[in-house]
Order: sequence, then structure tokens, then C-alpha cells
Amino acid sequence: MPVVEGLRRLLRRWVRPDARNSLAVALLLAGHDRWPRRVDQWQEARVLVLSPHPDDEAIGCAGAVLQHVAQGAAVHVVQLSDGALGDRRLHDPALDAPGREALQRRLRDTRRQEALAWGRAAGVTQVRFLEAPDGGIGPHEPQVRRLALWLDELQPRLIYLPFVTDLLEDHWQTSRLLAAALARCGAWQRSLVLRCYEVWAPLPANRVVELDDPLAERKQALLSIYASQLRDVDYRRAIAGLNTYRSMLLPDTGAGQAEAYVEASLPGWLDLIRRAAQPPHAPDTDRPR
Repeated sequence: MPVVEGLRRLLRRWVRPDARNSLAVALLLAGHDRWPRRVDQWQEARVLVLSPHPDDEAIGCAGAVLQHVAQGAAVHVVQLSDGALGDRRLHDPALDAPGREALQRRLRDTRRQEALAWGRAAGVTQVRFLEAPDGGIGPHEPQVRRLALWLDELQPRLIYLPFVTDLLEDHWQTSRLLAAALARCGAWQRSLVLRCYEVWAPLPANRVVELDDPLAERKQALLSIYASQLRDVDYRRAIAGLNTYRSMLLPDTGAGQAEAYVEASLPGWLDLIRRAAQPPHAPDTDRPR
């Protein structure tokens, strides 16, 4: 595709590094105008969900998780961060340092308990906690080492994680962390499939999961478990709107709700991450001297 290659060369030559990520992704997904395919088979026996913060799994992929559980899959959820920044009261200038520390301790404990309660209610096999600091997810050695050990132990056939263009840094850094961890894993990953979900930014979907009314209602009920997060943002209303909008991707458009995903094989996903999931101020090694 000479036109696309020409655009890529112009992108590397003239676009400033901090604007490059989203444009690079758009060019990489040159076939994004193909209609998304509905997920209608749930044969994976081992599924892993990576959640940057306790509640992202409930927002982004709960409908798919419930489908896997219903088909008897072993679904493991890894909560990557401790969620200690998830309260707007932390931004109150009147909050002193001891008060801030006390609030963050309560947040860590509350969000951990909410994540465990969500896992029990959803029927997942296990919820694990990587315990990265909120805002500090990335390809750092302790995180990479621990996640790689868990990956080799669980050997999932399918991994859910946020798409690389999701807005929060912890969300797109999840891709860099996973890529670094997979680089240390065994041959089992050759058949691995990645299915990326959306939370803070719509994605260019190539797969869609239908949520009938009972499934959509159950997703909403499960999201209510994260009461600490609903105090600041009404995620139930927001995600119902997003999932209703995504129903346009279903064969019977406008009916029910749906979750949208970008699905890729491991090689395709790694190429996308290599090109797009770089820090916004990375050295500009492509610019001609």
C-alpha cells in the first residue's frame, strides 16, 4: 500500500513525537473500516483479564467475562494497581498529608475488597493483585517479573486488556507491561489471542460482543459493587450509553447493548504496541539528521 507507506514516512519526518501515537495507530489500522465481527464462540478454557484499576474489568469487558464463565472457562483477573488515587477528595487543597495517607490506605483496602466481591459475584476463578502503585503501571522489573511468572503459570489462551489508545496512562502502559512480561514467557503463547477493551476512549473495533437485556442488567448490577468509584463518576450511566451506542455494530442494529473490542494475534498486537505504545516524549530516532 504505497499511499499508506508514504503517509507513514511523512509522519516519521514531520510530526512531533507527542502527537505521533494516535496518528500511528490510525495508519496501522488501515483496514479499520471493515465491519466488526460478532463474537459467537467462547471455547477458550483459560482466560486472563488485566485490569489497570479495580473497576476497569467491570466497565470494559464484564459482558464477555460473564459469557466465558457461563461456558465453564477458568477466568483469572489480575488487578494491576492498588487504586489509591481513585477519590477526588485527594485533590482537596485543604487535605493535609496525614489525612491524605489515611484516605489512601482506606482506598487501597476498599477497592481490594470491592474487586474480590466483584470476582465472586461474576463467578471468576481467581482475582490476583499485582500491587503496582496507582499511576505507576509500566514495564518496571518487579511488575514484569511477577506478571511473567503468573502468565507462565496460567498459560491463558485469551487475554483481555485496555486498548493502547485508552486515555489514562496506566491503561496504555498496561500494554507495555504485558509485552515485556510475554517476552520472558514460554512457547505456550504462540497461539495467544489479545482482545482489547475500551474504558476512557472509543476504539476502532473489529469484534463485538452482544449483551442481551439480562446480561446488560447483570453487568450494571455487578458494576454497582464498586460503590467507592460510583461516588465520583456515574459509570453505570456512562457505560450503558457506550454499550447502547455499540449495539449499532450488531447485525440487528440498535437492539440491546454490546461491548466493542480490538482483537489481534500475538504478532499483530506486538507490532502495534512496538509502534504505538511509546512514551509521548520518546527520543525522535526516526527524524533525519
